Amino acid sequence: MKRRRKQEMSIREPESLVLSEFDVLHKYNWYRQNFTDKDAKQFLLNYARTENQRKNINSQTYLPFSYCWCARLISNGNTLPEELVRRLDSFIEKLQKEVRPTKKVEAVVRVSTERKNENRTYDAYAYLENQIEELFDSKGKKEITAQSILTIYELNKSQSTEIAEMLDKDHLNDLRHIQSDEEIKEAYSFLTRRQQNLIFKNLKQVKEELLSVKSVVTEQKKKKRAVRLKPVEELIRKLKFSTSVFEFPQIDMKYLIGKRVVYLASQDKRSLIRLESKSGIETRSAFLTNIDRAEKIVVYGKNLESAIRYLAKSKHELMAKKLSKHVIVRRMEEIELKNNEYRSTDKFCVFQAFIDL
Repeated sequence: MKRRRKQEMSIREPESLVLSEFDVLHKYNWYRQNFTDKDAKQFLLNYARTENQRKNINSQTYLPFSYCWCARLISNGNTLPEELVRRLDSFIEKLQKEVRPTKKVEAVVRVSTERKNENRTYDAYAYLENQIEELFDSKGKKEITAQSILTIYELNKSQSTEIAEMLDKDHLNDLRHIQSDEEIKEAYSFLTRRQQNLIFKNLKQVKEELLSVKSVVTEQKKKKRAVRLKPVEELIRKLKFSTSVFEFPQIDMKYLIGKRVVYLASQDKRSLIRLESKSGIETRSAFLTNIDRAEKIVVYGKNLESAIRYLAKSKHELMAKKLSKHVIVRRMEEIELKNNEYRSTDKFCVFQAFIDL
């Protein structure tokens, strides 16, 4: 079911109700989920009685939401505790016009290395806060990691440790005491217990990633000799494989390097072999190198030709793994490798190769 946008939903505000202090706090949470910062400021402007009060409110860069929601509840005809109404009126009366300082054009100031590192730490934490906000909005469904922060801002051990402490203080500490503290429990009431646990585990993992950063001592860079890259034709020139097996031709050998799975077969030796390399096959002289595993697929009689035909027509390794469902495979025998290398021979033909495992 497609989720409807907030502006498309019909919202009914509480009207003409007698509310206790607990009910008011509960309504605050409801308003926070359904209205924006601009709405909150407009609610307080609508409640203000004089033009001077409205000017003072408009000049503020920050307004506590609790006063804005309280003003909206009163404007809608709800009866609130006298203490809350008195505090709201007192807050509006004491507001002074906020004068924003004008920016002065100053000479270029040299920023110290310590200050630059401090600014980098705060910038990285602000970036992390944006990710945490997305995590709360998704109610724990979207996972976050510290990898992007460490990569973008190139944080060292002390900086990442400081961010981990800030994360623990601002978020993890509240989630730890959510069951024992009523105010914190009320603030996170829009999340279920399961969602709170998901978010807590994710943030805890981010903290562990930040604390796992190690200081790296960089040595003076040495000039490196340029390595000549050999063309593919030169790399495969000394490989000795047959050009066909039964009626199936050899693959284009220039695409062999980098493949993770290779199938070889021999009509004379009646053998079928599977080679596997997790990081990609490479070559050295007449050898296939970087081989992690080699196994012989034991099939008898006409099943060998049927197995080769099925593997040759397979489009990916997942399909090739289902060979035993189409052909009688007796067993799989492990082939012992020396130095993770397989020597090419003209008795075998490379008739299939895949990039996926």
